[in-house]
Order: sequence, then C-alpha cells, then structure tokens
Amino acid sequence: MTMPLQAPDGQPIERANEADIPALARMLAAAFAADPFWRWLVGNGDDVAERMELGFAAQLRHLALPHGLVYCTPARTAAALWSPPSQWHLGLRQQLQVLPDFIAAIGWRRLLPVQRAIHAVQKVHPAQPHYYLQVLGVDPACQGQGLGHTLLAPMLRMADQRHTPVYLETANPDNLGFYRRYGFELTSELSLPAGAPPLWLMWRPAP
Repeated sequence: MTMPLQAPDGQPIERANEADIPALARMLAAAFAADPFWRWLVGNGDDVAERMELGFAAQLRHLALPHGLVYCTPARTAAALWSPPSQWHLGLRQQLQVLPDFIAAIGWRRLLPVQRAIHAVQKVHPAQPHYYLQVLGVDPACQGQGLGHTLLAPMLRMADQRHTPVYLETANPDNLGFYRRYGFELTSELSLPAGAPPLWLMWRPAP
C-alpha cells in the first residue's frame, strides 16, 4: 500500500509515474555522473551518459515504479526511489523482464562481472523487513537547495510511524555525514568483486 507524502518544509512532492521515466532517468544520470559504482556499472566509452540514462530508466520501470514509491519534485529536479518492506528483491520472472534493459545499459561483455558484484550486494542485504532507499538524486544544478531533505524526511517520518527500519547503500563516502543526520548508522564497508568500488551500508533503526 502506498500513501501520499507531505514534506515538512512545505515543499510540494509528487508521486512519479511511467510518463516521468525519461525526465527522471536523465536527471539521475546527471546526478550520478561521478558516482563510483554507477560509473563502474556502465563502463567506459563516449556514450556513458546515455547508457547511464538507460540504467536508471530500467531501475525506475522495473524496480521502483511497480511499488508506487517513487517521489519527485514537480520540476523533476530531484527524486527518491524506494522499495517497501520485503519487496526489494526481484523474483526470476522479474529478473528476466529487466534483463534486456539491463544489458542495453551495461553491454553483454560486462554482464558477468556486474552480476557478480550485484550478487555480492544482495547477499548482505538485511533480511529484517525494512524500507529500502534505492536511490536519492538531485540535479547538479539544484543541489544545495534542500531538495534531498524535502524528499527524504517525509518517508522517514512514515517509516517511524510504522516502526520500520530503513536501509541504504552508497558508493560515495561523502554521503555518510548527510545520512547520519537522519539517524542512519554505518554498519559496514562492503568490498566487491570484479573490480567494483566498495559500498558503505547504512541502517536506520526503527524507533
């Protein structure tokens, strides 16, 4: 079940839908242009930005929008992609559905190493029911305006109301201080195979 959110700072928040995929994928590709994990994920080449857009479009279409927990600003300058409790993992049928879009983003030659890295991430994903913050991204031109807070705070408030913890991974250690301000605790640094950069795992306990 989904529910509308209201930002505590009075800023409007909208629930995204299929029509928003191109704009949000483009914005997220710009927001994560320097992210170590995403840059490793799509590899090198002149079309990195385009393939990163394809990757985020696939994530929106297959991993986030089906749960109805993608929230964004009206101008599509920031977005938060969530999974509800016990819904973060894809079943076999869903994996087959996402595979063509996934390969379009990373290429056939990178499929095996990327799958190894993703399997390692999934292997340590907490079993306890929780809200999972897949992605929080802000357009580089709009960073520093509090949009991350606008999107993050109301969902955390809802998690607290439901006495449910929250989990995330980040490949950027500069993000740790930001998330700590919202009650997240660093649980571990995860080393990944296949030359992938490390991830920092963070957990926000239920109140």
